[in-house]
Amino acid sequence: MGKSELSREISRIKEEFAGADESKLRVLEGLIEQAAYERLYLKQLNTHAIDSGLVQFHPEDAKLQRTLPVSAEIARHSAALTNIMDKLIKHLSPSIMDGDEGLEEYE
Repeated sequence: MGKSELSREISRIKEEFAGADESKLRVLEGLIEQAAYERLYLKQLNTHAIDSGLVQFHPEDAKLQRTLPVSAEIARHSAALTNIMDKLIKHLSPSIMDGDEGLEEYE
């Protein structure tokens, strides 16, 4: 993973929040960078998992299995990325009106 790839991913994530408050965007810059890093690293792990698999089977008894470390790493980084993106969405997405706002007069 190179710096240019990381920079492109940071820009891509920022574009997802176009229209967000600039001051909030500056404050959350570190989370955006971490989200970009997690996403790129997760891509690398998934590529590795496609080659190696997530579980190793005993050659003589398929019932004997062990989870490969890449499996746990994918789960860990996926959870981290999800957590970061949830926070970014919470703070950078435009406010969404509640379903019944402005409808009181029709009741």
